[in-house]
Amino acid sequence: MATDAAATLSSNETPTRKIRWWPIAAAIGVGAVLQAAATIFFGENRPYLDWACVFVIWPLTVFLLLLWWTFWSRLLWRTRAKGLLVLAVIGGTSLAAFRFDEFDGAMIPRFSPRWQPTKKDRASEFFKSDKIKSSTNAKDDFANESLEPTEGDWPAFRGPNRDDVVVGESLRTDWDARPPKQLWKQPIGSGWGAFAVIGRRTWTLEQRGDNELCVCYDIETGRELWSHADSVRFSSPEGGVGPCSTPTVHDGKVFTQGATGILNCLDAATGQCVWTRNTLDAAGSPNLSWGQCGSPLIVDDLVIVSPGAKDEASKAKKSAVIAYRQVDGEKAWAVADGRGSYASPHLATLNGERQILIVFGHGIEGLSPKTGESRWSFPWENSQRINAAQPLVVGDTRVLIGSGYGKGSVLIGFQPNDKRSAWDALELWQCNQFKLKFNGAVRRGDYVYGLDEGMLTCLSLKNGKRLWKQGRYGYGQMLLNEDKLLILTEEGDVVLVTATPETPRELARFHAIDGKTWSHPVLSRGRLLVRNSDEAACFDLR
Repeated sequence: MATDAAATLSSNETPTRKIRWWPIAAAIGVGAVLQAAATIFFGENRPYLDWACVFVIWPLTVFLLLLWWTFWSRLLWRTRAKGLLVLAVIGGTSLAAFRFDEFDGAMIPRFSPRWQPTKKDRASEFFKSDKIKSSTNAKDDFANESLEPTEGDWPAFRGPNRDDVVVGESLRTDWDARPPKQLWKQPIGSGWGAFAVIGRRTWTLEQRGDNELCVCYDIETGRELWSHADSVRFSSPEGGVGPCSTPTVHDGKVFTQGATGILNCLDAATGQCVWTRNTLDAAGSPNLSWGQCGSPLIVDDLVIVSPGAKDEASKAKKSAVIAYRQVDGEKAWAVADGRGSYASPHLATLNGERQILIVFGHGIEGLSPKTGESRWSFPWENSQRINAAQPLVVGDTRVLIGSGYGKGSVLIGFQPNDKRSAWDALELWQCNQFKLKFNGAVRRGDYVYGLDEGMLTCLSLKNGKRLWKQGRYGYGQMLLNEDKLLILTEEGDVVLVTATPETPRELARFHAIDGKTWSHPVLSRGRLLVRNSDEAACFDLR
């Protein structure tokens, strides 16, 4: 009987049933069905599709496979335990070996090896060295440099006309045979703004430690000429660290608005502070989730900013848009109660009248430069109430507004007649296939080009019809130079693409900088300036 009992026990420890494989097919089938449903439901709304895959569908599929392995596989328990232990070791090792760095433009997390020094560590060491500082003699070389912008300069966000269009310059395209010459490349303080350029001077905003700085560089060498620091620091989980706006240079002064709302007027040659104001305090508004991103707009003798009104208390003050006097920083007027956005004020001429275009979280409004009086408004709101793309003025009577989060773009026009006034904004067409999010679009003739959730797209301005969508460049930015698009991709590549309603061609490409790149490129007299939150570089494209 003892022998029979031992045999029975041995039989119980040995699986008599075959391994159950069908739950694997079921789990993968569930994932495939959900993937197909998400693709159909979200369509071309790439961020929502990515979120669904990365945070719901793929984790759910893996979870179902783990359930199969643990409870439904019919494997020996010691085999299941060993498998789970191996997964735990792999997971723990991965967590120990890699660190979270940032989110990309679709809000997907990025990781890097822990054994490599962070770019911020390298930047900190660089700033402690004397490599970035100019000598006194080098600074004296700029004593006779004019601060008045001329053709070829880039004195403000997106250029002299704030439209990302390069005028009066031609680029060669034989980059394979003659690669663009690198003038300099170096670490830079955190931030997502671009450069302003006049002559050999260039200015940008950075976060270094607990200080937010406006820094003036020599564009030819990358040497720092001066810096002005404010003891503030901005950081957000999704957007990262540092300011997002671009300095505006006008009449020998540099006007900057930092991420926490500090508006500075600085001497462009020395960095000495002329006056400073806190725009959020003036608006009585809390900050936006990703900070103040708007670049100051100069109109006549005024400096225009749009801190926004985020809650009911701040809306009551009606100070979502504020005009300060250039000379002394005194408030000239403050108007509107709109929810803030991440776009910059824009000067336009519509129906022969100059106006300031302000993009709010709920739409766009045209204001009188002298008084701030509202001339017209048009609602344009997405599910997140987040607008960031700049409006694109099309002639004297039309404006293109773009947005992300599934919203797309709309062309509005002003066509007065017996039933409509000159300021009745009329929707001409909508297009859900041109979702600009925070990426600027450029116009050439009757066509507009932009990055629709990371893919280059051409749209007809006549009817809003998409002509083509080709090439994944991520959430980068672009310039228009003659008949070519110069694209700075999210991965830091610089690409030349034909700006044509026909099938586009990629003419040239080179890798410029490492890391997530959202900042606008700048082209001034053949010198291309690029930056992201880790490093900056200058290339000679002449």
